[in-house]
Amino acid sequence: MRFAQRDREVLQEIQHTGQFIAGEPVRFFEADFAGYCGTQYCVSCGNGLDALTIILRADKVLGNLPENARILVPAHTYIATFLSIVEAGMQPVPVDVNELLLTSDVIESQLANIDAIVAVDLYGKLVDDDVYAFAKANNLPIYTDTAQSHGAVTAMGQKSGSRGRASAFSFYPTKNLGAMGDAGAITCNDPELANMARKIASYGRSSRQVNDVKGMNSRMDTLQAAFLNNRLPFLDNDNKKRFKIAETYIAQIDNELVKLPSDSFIRHNAIHVFPVFVEDRNGFVKFLENHGIQTNCHYEIPPHKQASFAEFNHLNFPQTEDLHRTEVSLPCHPLLEDHDVQEIINAINAYS
Repeated sequence: MRFAQRDREVLQEIQHTGQFIAGEPVRFFEADFAGYCGTQYCVSCGNGLDALTIILRADKVLGNLPENARILVPAHTYIATFLSIVEAGMQPVPVDVNELLLTSDVIESQLANIDAIVAVDLYGKLVDDDVYAFAKANNLPIYTDTAQSHGAVTAMGQKSGSRGRASAFSFYPTKNLGAMGDAGAITCNDPELANMARKIASYGRSSRQVNDVKGMNSRMDTLQAAFLNNRLPFLDNDNKKRFKIAETYIAQIDNELVKLPSDSFIRHNAIHVFPVFVEDRNGFVKFLENHGIQTNCHYEIPPHKQASFAEFNHLNFPQTEDLHRTEVSLPCHPLLEDHDVQEIINAINAYS
């Protein structure tokens, strides 16, 4: 483990100080991550789901979102995006995607029915700039689920986490920037939103004894902040390695049974996941397993077809449902060696 020694050192430091909650490493990480993302504020919290929930609740308290706000959200996402909207006391308005992500034409068709937007950088791919421009032109608050896009950069040099009114990050261990447990953060440029988010994340209190609003308990542990401080300096280089792997996949995978994402997929992308799409997903996964290659699926069942969202089960989003039915995530971890990548490509090209 490349971080093992430094992780042991920070663990000993924290044990020595006894600051297990809200310790100095949390303040360091918030400042460094805000600077990294190009935002004025970073508010740490317990996980990515809490981060997006807190953002929406904070803007409701501030009067920027109405009670029971209707929030447009791509159907092609992880269920946590939907859950955050419901946990904030709001209503998801799911829409289909064009290719992989949310697009402005879909938003335009729903303008009369929505109060705000949650864009999702799924697989690490940044939602196009025109989605943000469209939201701004129509005075719609737009928030970003950046749980998978740590470090991705637009053509204009804007980092993930800096484009919407606020962004929600997860630092789950498998993320490009991952802790050794659950952790999350909010990035934004609005001081009122940042202050309210921090208040809601800490029981809704303005001081130890005074609670101004109904809050929750969602804090980043000092230890997780310290682990993240160890890893942040390596994020850009790790993302470059992910990009190289993705570039190699696109150039060398050649099997008509395996559909690759478009060439544009790897641009403005942190490559959290490299997806391919296969009609016989189970057979393909089993074939790769037999060659010693582990894969994943993001995700088998879309949120609107889950039993927990029975009110949406009647809806049909053909592109989303096809993606969820056929998607397979290939290994793209930065610690993969070149020969590992070549073995994966050779196996995929031999699949029949």
